[in-house]
Amino acid sequence: MSRPFVAVLAASLRNLAVPAPAAFTRGAPSAPCRRVLAFLAVFVAVSGPGQAAAPALPTAAYAQAERVHDFNLKGQVRNARVVPHWLADGRFWYRRDDDSAAPYRLVDPAARRQVPLFDGVRVRQAWPEAAGIAPVVPELLSVRSPSATEMVATFRGGDDGDIECALGRYACRTVPAMPRGAQLLPAPDGRRSLFVRDDNLWLHDPQTGDRALTHDGAPLHGYGVLPDFTLRAIPHRQGRLKVPPFATHWSPDGRWVFGTRYDERKVGRYPLVASAPQDGFRPVVHEIRMSLLGDPEPVRDAWFVVDTAGGGVRAIAIPEGWNGLAEAGVLGWSGSRVYAAIARYDRPARLRLVEIDLASGAVRTIVEERSDTRVQLNDYFYNRAAVRILAGREEAIWFSERDGWGHLYLYDRRDGRLIRRLTSGDWLVRDIVGVDEARRRVYFTAGGREGGDPYQRRLYRVSLDGGQPVLLTAEAADHAIDNGPGALVGALAGEGPSGALSPAGDTVVDSYSTVDQPPVTVLRSTEDGAVVLELERADASAVYAAGWRPPVRTRVKAADGRTDLYATVYFPPDYSPERSYPVIDAIYGGPHVTNAPVGFVEATTTMNPVSRASLAALGFVVVTIDARGTPGRSQAFHDASFGPGGGPQIDDHVAAIQALAGRYRGMDLARVGIYGHSFGGYTSTRALLLRPDFYKAAVSSAGSHNGQGMYSGPVNGVDRLVAGPPVYGTAGAARPSPGTVADNYRQLDNAVLADRLAGKLLLVYGDLDEHAPAGVTVQLVDALVKADKTFDLVVLPNQDHDLFRNDPYYTRRLWDHFVEHLMGRTPPDYRITSLPGRR
Repeated sequence: MSRPFVAVLAASLRNLAVPAPAAFTRGAPSAPCRRVLAFLAVFVAVSGPGQAAAPALPTAAYAQAERVHDFNLKGQVRNARVVPHWLADGRFWYRRDDDSAAPYRLVDPAARRQVPLFDGVRVRQAWPEAAGIAPVVPELLSVRSPSATEMVATFRGGDDGDIECALGRYACRTVPAMPRGAQLLPAPDGRRSLFVRDDNLWLHDPQTGDRALTHDGAPLHGYGVLPDFTLRAIPHRQGRLKVPPFATHWSPDGRWVFGTRYDERKVGRYPLVASAPQDGFRPVVHEIRMSLLGDPEPVRDAWFVVDTAGGGVRAIAIPEGWNGLAEAGVLGWSGSRVYAAIARYDRPARLRLVEIDLASGAVRTIVEERSDTRVQLNDYFYNRAAVRILAGREEAIWFSERDGWGHLYLYDRRDGRLIRRLTSGDWLVRDIVGVDEARRRVYFTAGGREGGDPYQRRLYRVSLDGGQPVLLTAEAADHAIDNGPGALVGALAGEGPSGALSPAGDTVVDSYSTVDQPPVTVLRSTEDGAVVLELERADASAVYAAGWRPPVRTRVKAADGRTDLYATVYFPPDYSPERSYPVIDAIYGGPHVTNAPVGFVEATTTMNPVSRASLAALGFVVVTIDARGTPGRSQAFHDASFGPGGGPQIDDHVAAIQALAGRYRGMDLARVGIYGHSFGGYTSTRALLLRPDFYKAAVSSAGSHNGQGMYSGPVNGVDRLVAGPPVYGTAGAARPSPGTVADNYRQLDNAVLADRLAGKLLLVYGDLDEHAPAGVTVQLVDALVKADKTFDLVVLPNQDHDLFRNDPYYTRRLWDHFVEHLMGRTPPDYRITSLPGRR
C-alpha cells in the first residue's frame, strides 16, 4: 500500500474510535470489529481492479457550507456598528439596521438617553403633495439644529428637489437638492461641487452655472481622473465604477482646490484579454497602463492648486526623485498651506512630511524618516495615515517606527524640531482617532500595551504636553474604533473618516467584541472611559441560525521557538479529539494586513481569504495565523517578509499548526492543505513548493507568483513593500533587457521552484484581473509545464480580483479540491446559487 493510503486507513480507523489490535478477537466479531471489517471490505472494493470511487460527500454538507459562506453572512450581524452624525450641540443621530418605521435614533449624551429621531407616520403625513407618495422609511440625508428646541431634517426627494422637515411641528417643504452623486466632490459649504469632464476639473455652482477650472487635461494626464495604477481601470472605463475627482481636495474654507495630477502617457501598455466577451465571439483586448518592475517610465506625479476665487491653476513640482504618498493623501491644512507626505524608495527608503504654500508654490520639508526596509505612516497599509496637523498651533503629530515600534511624536512645524515623543514602549499605535486641541489631547488606538492578545485594539488618550497614556477601554476585547480607510482605499470605496470621536472630544462611539461575543456599542467618556450610554447590542441570531459557529482564538510559538503568534481556528460542527480531521491553512501572508480574525464581525465575514466557516462546515479544521512578516507588531516582526519571499512565514505556519495539533488531537497532520488569494495565492503555492513534506494540497487564486510581472514603481508598486527597487547588477534599477529578472527578485519567483511540486495544486485566475494579471499565473503555468508537473487550472472569464468573494464556480472548485485530495471523498454534484459571480 502507498503511504497516502496508509494515512487514510489510519485516519479512518481513528474515526471509528477502534484500536486496531483490540478489534480482532476470537469468536463472533464485536460491533466495533464489525465496523472494522466493513471498512476493510470497502478497502478491498476500492483498491481492486477498477479503483471504485470513494463515497461522495453528502449534498447536505455543501448546502450547509453555502449557508455559512462569508458572502451570505455579510451584514447579517445586525446593529454591529453605529455611524454617528454629530450635531453642533453634541448630540448625534444614527441609523439602526432595522426595517421598522423608526430606524433613526437621536442620542443626547448630556441627558444619557436615546429616542426615535422622528415620527415616521407624521413625516409621511406632512410630505409635500407635489413630491409624490412618501416612502415608508424616508432616506435621511442630513439634520441640523438651529436651536436647542428646533431640529430640521432633510430627506432624499425626487427630481424636483429634496424634502426639508421641521421636526418639532412636522412641517415639510420641497427645497433644491444638494449636490450629490458618485462623481461629485462637494465643497465644505455643501453648495458647490467639483466634477471631471473631458479630463479637466469643473466647478458646479447652482447660482453661477458650471465652469472649467483647468483646460490642459489630456487622456492619461488629466485632473481628478482615476488613474490606471489604482487597478480599477476596466470597470471605470466601462462605467461600472463611478468616483468623485480623484486625489483632489477642498481647503476647509472652500477657496482652494489642491490635488495630484498623474501622468501615465509613457507608462507601458498592458493588455488584458477577454477571450469570452459578453457580446460577440472575437476576443476583446482591454489595454491599460501598468508599470512593471524595471520599466524605464513609471507613473509621474505633480501637484496642482486652483484658486476658485479667480486665481487660476498653478502646477507645483514634487521634489526631483520623490513621489507623493498616494495612500496618505492630504494630511492637513493651515490657511493657504497644505501638508502631504512624499517618499523615495532607493536605499535607504525615505519619507518626508512637507508643507506646500499654495500662494507661492514653495515646498518645505519638516520631518524625514529613513529605513532599510519599508516606510509607512500606519503599520496597516490600507488604514488612514496616523498623522495630524494641528490647526491651532504650528505643530504636527507624526507616526514613526524609528525605534522598532510604531509610535507618535510631536513636531514643531515651523522648524521641524522634535518637541517630544508622545508614546513609547514595546507596543504599537494603530490609528489616531482624533485630537482635542483645546484640552491638548490626542486619542488613539493601540495593541499590545495591556498584555494579552496584541491584536485587540484599545483606546487611549495622551497629553500633547507629556505624560503617560491613559487607558479608556478596560474590556479585554477588540475595540473597533478607527479613523476610516486610507486615502487611496477610501477614494475607491467612497468612505471618509469614521467620525467616532465627538467634535468636542468629550465622548467616543466604541463598538467592542471578541470572536465569540457579538459587538456591544457604547458611548464612552474620553475623560475616564466610563460608559455614558449603551447604544446597541448586536443581533447575531441570523448567523447562528445559518449554522455558523464561532472560531477559537489562541496563542502559539513561531518557528524560532520564542516569538508569540496568534491564530484563529474554525472547527467542524462535530469536532471531537477522538476523531481525525484534515487541516486547512487559510493564508494571506502579505505585508499589508493581518489575517486572523480578532473581532466578531470579521470572524463571520472574513476579508481574505473567505470560505473558512464553509470549509469547517465540510469537516475541515481551518487555521488562520498571523505569522512573522505581517503587520500589527514590531517593525522587526513586520520586516520578516521584506525580501525572503515567504520562507520564514511559511516555517512559522508549519510550526504553529504542529503546535495546535498537539493541543487539539483531532487535527491530522498527515492531511494538511493550504489556500489563499492574491498575496495569499503566492504564499499558498510557495508553501506547497517549499514544504511538500507538510502541505499536501493547495488552492491558489490570483497569485502574485513573481515580482517581475507585477505592477511596480514608486507611486503604487508592490516593490515598495516586498523587496524594494529592483537591482540588475551594474545596470542598477533599469531592466537591461525584456527578459532580465532583478537580482533581488529572482528567488522570490515561484517558477524557480516548479520542479519541486509534489502535492495537488489548483491554480485559479480571472482574465480581467488588474491586481494580479493573468500573465503572472500563466508564467508559472509555463514553468510547471516545462517541469512536466501535474496540476489543475481554472480560468474564470470576465472575472476580476474579487473572484474569491463572489464567484460560485471558484468556490465550488475550492471545496471540491480539498474534499477530494484531503478527505479522500468524492465531491457531490452541487451547484452554488447564492453567489452572484462577476457583477
